[in-house]
Amino acid sequence: MTDVLISHQQETEALSAVAARVAEKIKQQGRQDGFSVAEQLELLQELQSFDFGRFLLQNQGINGFWTHYMLTHPFHGRLTGKNNRGHAFSPLEKFILDDSPLMLATQERFTFFLKENQTGVRPGATLACIPCGMMGELLYLDFQGVSDCRLVGIDYDADTLRDAKQLAVEKGLNPWLVLKQADAWKITAEDEYDLISSNGLSIYEPGTERLLQLYQRFYTALKPGGKLVTSFVTPPPTETHPGEWDLSQINLEHLRLQKLLFTTLIDSKFRCFRSSQETEALLSQAGFSSIRFIYDKARLFPTVTAFKPQ
Repeated sequence: MTDVLISHQQETEALSAVAARVAEKIKQQGRQDGFSVAEQLELLQELQSFDFGRFLLQNQGINGFWTHYMLTHPFHGRLTGKNNRGHAFSPLEKFILDDSPLMLATQERFTFFLKENQTGVRPGATLACIPCGMMGELLYLDFQGVSDCRLVGIDYDADTLRDAKQLAVEKGLNPWLVLKQADAWKITAEDEYDLISSNGLSIYEPGTERLLQLYQRFYTALKPGGKLVTSFVTPPPTETHPGEWDLSQINLEHLRLQKLLFTTLIDSKFRCFRSSQETEALLSQAGFSSIRFIYDKARLFPTVTAFKPQ
């Protein structure tokens, strides 16, 4: 298979061309999920008014920089009320970061990752993040009292690796940092890592066999006794399958707007769903044991930990 970014577009189409195409689609499809054509066109216009919205429209996914922006929003933007440019949030950007059910779930998931990854911090440990993005999952850990540690970041996106290095410098962790530009499916490490932190790939990868291959790569790369911390998005409920979501924890109006934004307007790439049962089966097939699930309140974006036997 040819190496390719699966999380977002590699070559960005002009915003005006994307907006024109989406506007035409809106007019052809008509009313969607209770939103009139006029309301949809207004939302499309507002998406173009802030950097995060423009990136989503043009790329149909989220790169390392915007993932970090979204995940750390509770510690920064939500407290200051200011976006990446230092401006007040528009109502739509505020909705995406503060109210969108999937965004809230992944922000909660990020806190679970930090807690689980912290257990791997000890002198001499080798901790990996694949794909690493800006490496917040490792660089935000507490290394107090640890004099030596190796932090390995692997990502196919060169821009993201530069951002990760900058964050490591800011955190004073650059001496421990090892960055590699590579496809996650082509890592060659064997018995090397004490921990692998991996968020994101499963929600962009539709192929079950491909995901199994990824988990097998991670298994090979971990030392005996090594820990995998990963995640997945559970399927939405249907008339025949109630699914795993806890609808009592989800604002249904927010869910309706989220669906319109990410499905109709943005046509996002991150729509690959798997159940807990499917995920457990894949991890077991890859060789992992002691598999444990940690659920966000809405049970949308579970964290799962698994170990390579000693």
